[in-house]
Amino acid sequence: MEDEEIELRDYINVLVRWKKLIIGLTVIAMLVTGLLSYFVLPKEYEATTTFLVSNPQISNTNQFSTLYDQATNPISFVSNPSIETYSQLVKDPSFLSTIISENGFSKELTPEILSKKINVTNPENSNLIVVSVSLNDPEEAYKIAKMIGEKFPKYAQDLNKADMSWLVTYIENQLQETSKDLETKEKVYKDSLSTFVSDILNTAKQELQKKETAYVIEASKLATDELNLALTNLIKATSDYQSFLATPDNITVLTNEINVRLSEFTNYQSKLSDLKISIETNHAKLADLVSQISKESQFITLTQSVADSQFLTQLVQDNPNFKELVHLQMESTQLNPLYEQLKSNIASLKATLAEITSEQREVQNMSTQTLNEIYSLQKKLSEKQVTLEKLQKNLDLARDDYSNAFSHYGDYSTMLSLNTGGLLARIPTLKSRQEQLISLKRELDEAQANYNIAFSIYKDNSALGNIDIGGLIALNPTLKEDQLKYLSLKRELSLAQQKYDLLKTSYSQAKILGTMNIENIKLALGPIVPEKPVGPHKLLNVAIAGIATLFFSILLAFFLEYMQGSNGKKEEKA
Repeated sequence: MEDEEIELRDYINVLVRWKKLIIGLTVIAMLVTGLLSYFVLPKEYEATTTFLVSNPQISNTNQFSTLYDQATNPISFVSNPSIETYSQLVKDPSFLSTIISENGFSKELTPEILSKKINVTNPENSNLIVVSVSLNDPEEAYKIAKMIGEKFPKYAQDLNKADMSWLVTYIENQLQETSKDLETKEKVYKDSLSTFVSDILNTAKQELQKKETAYVIEASKLATDELNLALTNLIKATSDYQSFLATPDNITVLTNEINVRLSEFTNYQSKLSDLKISIETNHAKLADLVSQISKESQFITLTQSVADSQFLTQLVQDNPNFKELVHLQMESTQLNPLYEQLKSNIASLKATLAEITSEQREVQNMSTQTLNEIYSLQKKLSEKQVTLEKLQKNLDLARDDYSNAFSHYGDYSTMLSLNTGGLLARIPTLKSRQEQLISLKRELDEAQANYNIAFSIYKDNSALGNIDIGGLIALNPTLKEDQLKYLSLKRELSLAQQKYDLLKTSYSQAKILGTMNIENIKLALGPIVPEKPVGPHKLLNVAIAGIATLFFSILLAFFLEYMQGSNGKKEEKA
């Protein structure tokens, strides 16, 4: 901070030391400039002429336009020049030369000098052109401004007519060249179109025939192979079915044997039931006899007198000595006859039960054996029935396959569905060939669609203008390139036709415009003789001289200060 204060103080000290030089030079420069401005420099007077432009162009497009642009739009480029164009024409040397020569101005006033003395402005947001002429002589400035106001509208109009006359000739020549070019392009376009359309149709037709032949051949082979295989399978299935039915142990024989065995088994079961009832009955009887015998004693004790026995009674009667024995009581033990009878009946029942049980066992064995035989026959019958059902299913399947194959042989389109069933769905090789056939049919449909598109193009070639038309054009690079060439030729023909039509219209417009007196610019306000000079600007000149000299004096002061400092250092070193 202190260094900066010291440096600034040094600068101020330099200015203070050389203030006389600075002030002196500045005052001298201002005095000299004032003297020159007030007493030496000539006075300038300005006369102003104002023009009104009708319907000017927004911008000066003529500056960047070509001859073709002017030829195809003469109204915009000739009848309606822009304000910038008029501003340049006012200062045109040929026009200013006419102004100078017709009015006898001094020979020292050349068009180049006068052009520098003329200032053309356009007030903002207006159609006005303000032409200011600045000269030392107010009368001469007035006369030139007046002559510009009188002559310039006619000069601009003559330029328009001359330009239009030249433009008519130019358009006529362009029209002839464009007509020849149009005829050439039209012939090339028609020849190219005819060749291109024929190529598309022929290519599509050949492709369609090729795909159709491939499809028919493959479909015929596939249908024939499927039909032959289906017929072979049907013959084999029929033969197997009939052979099975002709076997000795067929289902009918087995069914009859089972029925016989079932009848025998039923009889055995009935007999077993009867034997069971008989056994149960004898068991009941045996139980009853056992119950009865359990209540009886095997031996019984009898008490009887002599009178109860006929033999003893007779003996007593024959022997008087035994008379006393008439009242004699005797006891005796003997077998119980009822017990013996019951015992005999029980033994008989047991023997009967043993026989019945033995018979039951034999019948049961025979029934079990018969039942096992029935089971064996039923198992065999079940196996035969399963085999028969399988053979029947094979036969039905073979019939269905043959029916499907026959329908496929009669109508190839029925093979185009993956869900068609039959051998095509089960045999891998046939299924693969079916998928190939479907692919060929898809290619055939595409070829047919391409042919339809080509035929529609042949009938109406306007569709060729669509770059995404599809068909063979989208698939064949050569045809695609030919289409692009066709579109290019069509575009060139269209552009040539548009150019011809535009030039033809412009030619008519230019001829009409050439006969018209178009006044696009008119004098709006004439000049007046200037009384007060507009230059030189005395105070402005003095101020500029003072400021410029002030800066120069300051620079000179610093330079002198620097030179003195350098000399002082050299003396010290010496």
